[in-house]
Amino acid sequence: MSASRSFDVIVVGGGIAGSTLAGVLARSGLGVLVVEREARFRDRVRGEGTWPWGVARALRTGLGDLFAQAEVVKVRAMQRYDDQQPVEANVWAESSIDGVTEIAFSHTRLQQAAFDWAAAHGATTLRPAKATRFANGGAPTVTVIQDGQEVEFTARLVVGADGKLSGVRRWAGGESIADPEHHRFGRVLVSGTRIDRDCDNYFWAPGLIVNWFAAGAEQERLYLSMTEDRLRETGVDRSFEATIELAARYMPEGALDEVQQAGPIGYFPNNDIWASSITGNDVVLIGDAAGAPDPTQGHGTPLLFHDVCELSELLLADCDWSVATQEFAARRRRAYEVIREYDRWSNILHTEGDEANRFREGHNRAEQHDPTLGGFALMEARGPDGLRADEDARRIYFGEEFS
Repeated sequence: MSASRSFDVIVVGGGIAGSTLAGVLARSGLGVLVVEREARFRDRVRGEGTWPWGVARALRTGLGDLFAQAEVVKVRAMQRYDDQQPVEANVWAESSIDGVTEIAFSHTRLQQAAFDWAAAHGATTLRPAKATRFANGGAPTVTVIQDGQEVEFTARLVVGADGKLSGVRRWAGGESIADPEHHRFGRVLVSGTRIDRDCDNYFWAPGLIVNWFAAGAEQERLYLSMTEDRLRETGVDRSFEATIELAARYMPEGALDEVQQAGPIGYFPNNDIWASSITGNDVVLIGDAAGAPDPTQGHGTPLLFHDVCELSELLLADCDWSVATQEFAARRRRAYEVIREYDRWSNILHTEGDEANRFREGHNRAEQHDPTLGGFALMEARGPDGLRADEDARRIYFGEEFS
């Protein structure tokens, strides 16, 4: 247990978001405490890729050495397959900020590397430990239980980085809000595949996505997306054999001949879940605690690096942290609103049926007139900055201007 009970910042949650923020702030001389409940990070089937726009934010924040320690894989292109053959590649260097690539990684390995990185840069870490209570009677106070002992810690600011089901949300005066489920999205960690490891590879058809890429130096990740009804029909959420049988229809011939399961199979609803308020009572939320996007579109980890970059810069530049957190909340809200609406539009294209076919036809027409789709076709490369997901943008995205 730490001898000091007073810090500048207490971070609840020592995953990628919480630990990287803690390390950045501690590196600048602030007193930071990280409270992490898990004794070790386990494969919970979480995101393991970061689009170039998130990588650019991370590098701007000085996380390049962390990525090296975590042995992330640089992914040069997004590559589409049809009939088990590559047919199209989006090369990131041609469209991303400063030509940065996508990265892929083992989530648990990056979590652990980030936790260690935070400690190496001066953050105090408690693990396993649970933050159980919050009070603000002049200074934010967090009660923590570790090794059966209950200790109170005070700070200028409490940061909630405790994930999609955040308990810190209520400390900030917020509640959870969720969009309806559209489909299920899941994945399994494997080894022994024969794939193009420097590309993020995928097959796409209405109602089905199969995605595969390197998840670190020695393993790969298979992702599948489909409706809950189709999950039950195929059994891929219950059987590794069924997963491989389905994926093999769309991946290169022989890619899975020697595949082995290396982690659990997990599926979960695709819907966006967010907090009604992400700052209040000297508490601010980041990462999935602030708002978790639809995992199908892959903007969760880029958004957490956005949060770490924006919040750390604001806190280190402004002595009035109330002003800084309010500004962060406004920036985060704008980014999330764009991503959430983009998720909705993408789900329309992912739907089967005649109405969805009409939307896809309009979308394809729009791409012929403007390959950037008003900037939204560059979301993965450049992020949500400067975009407005309003009615005009929606009409451009679905080609209604040309109907």
